[in-house]
Amino acid sequence: MIKNDEQLSKAKEAARNLKLILERARKIHDVHEYKAMSEPILLELQQRESEIIQYLSFAENQMAAV
Repeated sequence: MIKNDEQLSKAKEAARNLKLILERARKIHDVHEYKAMSEPILLELQQRESEIIQYLSFAENQMAAV
């Protein structure tokens, strides 16, 4: 769970990096290879983005109570 803006920044960068990996992999792997290698990356990306959305759902003063 993201607890502050520094962690938010790191989570956003991690999500950006995962997207870049997927964008590049789509161009060099065939369909079956891409599907196999992308599934765990996509799950990680979903988790990161879910945490980002959850963090951004609260006002800053609400995060202390969570």
